[in-house]
Amino acid sequence: MRAPAPPANQHFNLNDAHMLLIPTCSEDITTDMLLPLLGEIDVFRFNIDKWNEYAWEFSNAGIFAQSPDGKILADNKLKCVYMRKPIFFDAIDVPANGCLENWCREEVVRLWQDLFYDMAARSRAALVFPAKSKWYKHTQMALASKYFKVPEWKIIRGFLPEALKSGKWVAKSLTQTQIGEGKIFLVREIDVDKIDPYYPWFLQRKIDAQYDLTAVFVEGEIFAFETSRSELKGEDVRINTKLQWDRTELSESELLAIKSFMKDTGFAFGRFDFLRKDGELIFLEMNPNGMWAWLDMDYKNGIFESVANAIKRKYNSIN
Repeated sequence: MRAPAPPANQHFNLNDAHMLLIPTCSEDITTDMLLPLLGEIDVFRFNIDKWNEYAWEFSNAGIFAQSPDGKILADNKLKCVYMRKPIFFDAIDVPANGCLENWCREEVVRLWQDLFYDMAARSRAALVFPAKSKWYKHTQMALASKYFKVPEWKIIRGFLPEALKSGKWVAKSLTQTQIGEGKIFLVREIDVDKIDPYYPWFLQRKIDAQYDLTAVFVEGEIFAFETSRSELKGEDVRINTKLQWDRTELSESELLAIKSFMKDTGFAFGRFDFLRKDGELIFLEMNPNGMWAWLDMDYKNGIFESVANAIKRKYNSIN
């Protein structure tokens, strides 16, 4: 594929812009299902795992990219960006002497991530914005304690606090970094006598709850679902793909707590993970770009429509 030749003396003109950029990956079913709901919006989909099927030039003349089907993206066309899931599912274990493919991937990620950051800085990102470094795992937990019950938690290294000797604890991870052979660190109950204090540990007191509950927040709209933990194997619901998630109602105080939390963080979108024990909602975390399509695969629960409407509102607000 030959890269499109940039026009001479190209200057950015927002009035000509009409294209929505969606950085994601080829396995993103959510985007597949979302596209028909975006109406007449012209979408340039960048599948990062297929980066070597695209051609591009980012230079002082501007931004120009060509997709495998020949669609052209240029900065005089780019109006808005909706960040989805630009991730690689086929992990690479980098050997000691390095890996050229891993280097290529990191270069591509950095380039398109910077474009997203630039668009967001100019108020041209829809619904999902660059993650605010302040609001990550441990700072979320501190904020959540204003509005929800929060399990006791500790992030430790170098020694084991006395509190770990009482009750049961689960180990979590601060990131989704792979640990080799395509594996990630899942939530699991641990024997605190066997953990090595050399490593950094994110530990949370285990809660024997009756339900897992997730809530999707879309610019003030909240969609809540729950599943019984009676059929759960282990602690991490991500490995229990056949669980039945049913729509559930939240109380007015719970809805207000979620909205207040999101107002404090400044996020317009997020998916919450909670436990419900004896009727009480217990906060676990909020993912500012969490998966959600699996909760609305039949287009019956309104999440796809709500997300599409939020994107279109932002797109149409840019003059």
